Amino acid sequence: MENNLYSQLACKMTAQIRSGAITVGERMPSVRQLSKRENVSISTVVAAYNLLEEQGWVEVRPKSGYYVRRQVRESLQVPSTSDVHSRPVIATTSQLVMDVQREVTKPEAVSFSRATPATDFPIIRHVERTYTRLSRTRKHLGTGHTNPEGPYELRQQIAHHAVDAGVAVSPTSIVTTAGCLNAMGLCLQVLTQPGDVVAVESPCYYGILQLIEAYGLKAVEIPAHHETGLSLEALRLAMEQWPLKAVLSVSSFSNPLGCSIPDERKRELVSLLEQYQVPLIEDDIYGDLYFGERRTRAIKAFDTQGLVLLCSSLSKTIDPQLRVGWILAGRYFEELLHRKFLNMLSTPILPQLVSAEILSQGIYERHLRHAREAYRHRYLRLVDLVSEYFPGITKISRPQGGIVAWIELPRGVDATELYHYSREHDVLIAPGEMFSLNKQFQHCFRLNYAHRWTPARENAIQKLGQWVAERVVLLQSQ
Repeated sequence: MENNLYSQLACKMTAQIRSGAITVGERMPSVRQLSKRENVSISTVVAAYNLLEEQGWVEVRPKSGYYVRRQVRESLQVPSTSDVHSRPVIATTSQLVMDVQREVTKPEAVSFSRATPATDFPIIRHVERTYTRLSRTRKHLGTGHTNPEGPYELRQQIAHHAVDAGVAVSPTSIVTTAGCLNAMGLCLQVLTQPGDVVAVESPCYYGILQLIEAYGLKAVEIPAHHETGLSLEALRLAMEQWPLKAVLSVSSFSNPLGCSIPDERKRELVSLLEQYQVPLIEDDIYGDLYFGERRTRAIKAFDTQGLVLLCSSLSKTIDPQLRVGWILAGRYFEELLHRKFLNMLSTPILPQLVSAEILSQGIYERHLRHAREAYRHRYLRLVDLVSEYFPGITKISRPQGGIVAWIELPRGVDATELYHYSREHDVLIAPGEMFSLNKQFQHCFRLNYAHRWTPARENAIQKLGQWVAERVVLLQSQ
């Protein structure tokens, strides 16, 4: 959908505003003028202007036309690289994680706290209709437990889709799961025993840290760069010093930084894994949500010894309620299948049949193209808002895909205290404390930019900026 003429026209005008060719307060061409100049229909121009207005680039003045609202200011710096010390620590996560999960259900609150995809895309209605039709036409009740591998038609579609990530895999080496986190948990159960040491990137998605805690493991935090992700140099030092049983990484558009390991460094990472014979659990859940011209390759694409277990799901591309995930299990297929059988026997068949049909149709690829473009614009709008309303010393990550961004405040500003304060005022964020075992990100927080910008959401960002500014002023006065 992003290839529609109106979207292309909106992107063209956005570039002109960003470059300064059209300045703040300047009147945009009239609908008729632009229609004639660009050789497109009146309705296309109106749709483009509506999109620009939604994104905050232009404003309508009655009986006058469209005017440039403001330029995005890209002066904010990027977050610092983690300075964590690589030593194993017992994983312990606080009640704060559960508080954040529960608070998101407050109907009156504006939430940026959970990494959920937007629901304003047409594919949601298509999924609903597919559920209705298949529930009437396919046998899914009264059949007992299904085979633990998952339905073959779903695994076939997953194998077909994996080609986009550079991975050639047989459907017979795929195990379906109840989401991506469930997939990673099964992998950890197969690869580790209580007391073992694993390596995670830092900052790290708090769900992974909770898994590590649940299985009684110790974790070494490996610094992640805001652009290139996991530090291979620090990981090599950790491998030399500690008996690592596994490495866990969100390799493409990570949660929470949004960074992606470049393909060449992914190749180097696999060589490092092979040298030390350490398996890696790859969370590729955001891989399809890239902003660039093509998808980055998965780490699994460079794996020739079966050391990489790729986990993913439809939770970030469509909706978490599907609860459909998978593992490209490779050499660990039989062990993972047995572990899944012990944990849950099998997963519900109807959501898997729905997912198989959705993946087999062109609507899924069209949805991904639409979602990528929408998320890219919504991220740029977040940068605009943070630039306008937050103190100039604020830092923000520069994700090239995914749905979350990382905000870094001056050290001494407590983002956990900000979370509690903003929660009382019905604005929800994810405090940085949750993304590390070493409490080193208490001056940071994560924001989800996936959902459509509304006046209420923009106003919430403005309030957050005001509250941050108050704390910065107080810090500087001390």
